[in-house]
Order: sequence, then C-alpha cells, then structure tokens
Amino acid sequence: MKLSKALALIALLVGGDQYTKWLVSQNIPPWKVIRLTSFLSLVNVRNRGMVFGFLSDARNPLIFWVITLISLGAALFVLYLFFKERERLPRMALSLIIAGAGGNLMNRFLQGSVLDFIDLHWEKYHWPVFNFADACITVGSLTLVIYLLFKGGEDVSHID
Repeated sequence: MKLSKALALIALLVGGDQYTKWLVSQNIPPWKVIRLTSFLSLVNVRNRGMVFGFLSDARNPLIFWVITLISLGAALFVLYLFFKERERLPRMALSLIIAGAGGNLMNRFLQGSVLDFIDLHWEKYHWPVFNFADACITVGSLTLVIYLLFKGGEDVSHID
C-alpha cells in the first residue's frame, strides 16, 4: 500500500471514529441503552481506563496519565513500524491500528476519556462496550498477526 493511500485511510478512519462518537454523544444520553437487535445495542459510556474498560473505575489521576503515556508510546512504536514497512497488507494493518489509537488518544487528551458505545451481548452476557477505534485496532492487530504467522519462515526482520 502506497504511503499516500495509507495516510488517507488513516485520516478517513479517524474521521469516521470521531464522527460516530460525536453522533452518539449528541443523540444518546449517558447510559441509555438502545437495543438494535437481539445481540447488539448502542449505549453512551465513558472509559477513562484501557481497552474494554479495564481500570476505567480507577479514580487516581496518575493511573489515567500512566495509561495515556503507555498508549502514546505504543502508538509511536506502531507509527515507526508503519513508516518502515513497505508491503501492502502489513502497512494496511498498521494503518488500522494507528487510526484506532489516534482516535482514542485524541479523545483521551481532549476529553479525559474515550466514548464507547457498541454493546454486543447474548442473553445476560455482554462483551465489554467498545467503539469504532477499538474495532480498527482489533482488526488491524489480527490481520498483522495472521500475516506474520502465514509469512512462515521468511525473514520478517524488516518490521523489527
């Protein structure tokens, strides 16, 4: 994937993430559940913690900043890999991860939390609420792992 296309994809995905969060914040009051199907609901929740709400109830501001700095460090490392990578599929996967991390970091810095709104559930069992950026990070990470697994014995030192 050419660098210009990858950067355009990142911008498009960050824009989509911010737009979906804005739509939810404008149309769904906090904690109101809108059931769309038997397994999918929308809900407006704020996450000050990590992925899938881990440590979101922590009240210590130091925890918030530690999480934010770890997230920023991870995003910078992925950005380094992105600019170093030349192959199409891994660069696309890294684009998804960067877009997701960028969207969530933007909210963390500007609002002090990340808006999560996608609630997948089955009967009384709920997957932790997440957002579009989280989905980008997950799909990008899985794509990268599968790529590296199927690349097999080839030299992958170029992404170290």
